[in-house]
Amino acid sequence: MANGRRSLLVANPTARSGKAKRYIERAMEALEESRLQPEFFPTLPEGKTVGALADRLEREDVARVIYMGGDGTFAEAAKGIILARERTGVDIPLGMLPMGTANDQGRSFGIVAGVKALPRNVAVIAAGVEQWLDVGRIEALDEGGTPVATDLWFDSCGVGLSARILWKRNRDREFVERMPLVRRVYRDKLVYTSAALRSLLSGVVTQTNFSVELTIDGETSELTGVTDLLVQGTILYAGDWIFDDSAKADDGKFEVVVMRGHADWAAAAIGGHKRNPVTGDDLEVLGMARREVPKAKHIEVRIFRPAGLDVVPAQIDGEEWVSTNHYRIENLFHHLRIIVPEDPHWV
Repeated sequence: MANGRRSLLVANPTARSGKAKRYIERAMEALEESRLQPEFFPTLPEGKTVGALADRLEREDVARVIYMGGDGTFAEAAKGIILARERTGVDIPLGMLPMGTANDQGRSFGIVAGVKALPRNVAVIAAGVEQWLDVGRIEALDEGGTPVATDLWFDSCGVGLSARILWKRNRDREFVERMPLVRRVYRDKLVYTSAALRSLLSGVVTQTNFSVELTIDGETSELTGVTDLLVQGTILYAGDWIFDDSAKADDGKFEVVVMRGHADWAAAAIGGHKRNPVTGDDLEVLGMARREVPKAKHIEVRIFRPAGLDVVPAQIDGEEWVSTNHYRIENLFHHLRIIVPEDPHWV
């Protein structure tokens, strides 16, 4: 990367109850001290960030974009880079100053979130080591097979219980934001954990299972009793789980993780935790089958809901997305350049 060119810091100055402004100031100072010539680019409401960022990049005086925030800010910065490249051929790498709770993108490459990690993360950006990241494209289709929504994702997408947990988490966040004293304590992973427990308990007494016709690179199978279906781009899920330790973010394939029933979810939670010493043999002793995780470039999902199940929620990158009964997912090989540590590995 050429010296003497600008670093565009993309962040939301109103995030995290006003603390973001102070964090941004510290990041700008650290970038300036590293001679990265920072320029602040605030995120915009109503989805306007992507187009505005692409416009700014097309002036061709930016050497790198740096996102600061959570998964949503990562996605907006990445989409702006991709849009600029598609329109004019300008190709900019993305650096990471993560502040989110799970931080799957950062942790999958050895980048820890938080203000205390700023000096190290700025040093990583200054070193300028790059790696490719495969990007997911997802289409939601109506009953006639016509796309009703299309989007890009960078970490994971899925339907079922994981998306239902996110829906509950977001409703909790909205409620807690109106209670200043409570939101100081009830936040981040505590909110997510509470939503997960309540979703699992509700699944015991209400119908949440569904059937799936799953097509993976042209091969179709039918699955019943599905509670969750995840498509993984990065090795980490929700900051703590690894469903396939051979997964790579730049191999042209996504991992497809299917959960069938609450016992399967328990096995995934136990055996898939990144710090858990439980092996596949241990799971077999407990009566839990070893998980098979297929990989694919093209994935098609058709959902068949039983009576009483009105909707199967969907998510991309940890945010609610369009819920339909038919999705197409494609791996866009080497679609984004990211700046990583010299020896990238999950943390």
